Amino acid sequence: MSEAALHKDRFETIEAYLLGTLDPATRARFEQEMAVDTTLCEEVELQRENTLAVELAGITRTLQAARAEQHDAVPARNSWTTYLKYAAMVAVLILGALWWSRRPAENERLFAEYYVEDPGLPVPMSAVKDPVFQDAMVAYKLGDFAEARSKWSNLLQSAPDNDTLRFYIANTYLAEGNATAAIPLFQAVADAPTSAFHGKARWSLFLAYLHEGRLNELPDTTLVNDPVYGERAQAIRSKIHP
Repeated sequence: MSEAALHKDRFETIEAYLLGTLDPATRARFEQEMAVDTTLCEEVELQRENTLAVELAGITRTLQAARAEQHDAVPARNSWTTYLKYAAMVAVLILGALWWSRRPAENERLFAEYYVEDPGLPVPMSAVKDPVFQDAMVAYKLGDFAEARSKWSNLLQSAPDNDTLRFYIANTYLAEGNATAAIPLFQAVADAPTSAFHGKARWSLFLAYLHEGRLNELPDTTLVNDPVYGERAQAIRSKIHP
């Protein structure tokens, strides 16, 4: 396939994604690709903005043409059709302006782009041989974060230094959008270099601060050297502070 054809396919896929016409499986694969490809995310955002600009420009031209047509036409006794046409086009313009003004902030877009919910531990192979922990992990995998957190929090009372419990309780908070509650728990695990969750906690802590918009407080500048998360952390920092 030629390079031009590849560009055309990519453009059409992005267009279908923005229009919401991709089937669920293709959309999921595309979003997974976006999660690791910053260039693709930039192309999607650019095409989204270009599409809106073209639509707004087209509506403006239509309004101008309708106005000229109305000016040149012989006044009709019943002009409701013209008024309705104007009203519909003005409504579209207002909706477009509202969408533009209410776009997510840069930190929110970056968080949505890079955040991937931790998949959790394989329950039968869990290092923590506790039926309550495993029941909570099942609830977590099913998306019942409140139930998982409740059971893990009870266990944490008996083992307050358990990094596994702190890490996954923090993940339930972050998955629900409560980054403020997640930050101290992630911080405790990130401060424990011997923890099996040390690297994940550092990255999750970074994302939690990003979620909260605390861009001047993004922790752990050494994360950019991490072999797993370094490129992503660097990409986020470069977009916030180009």
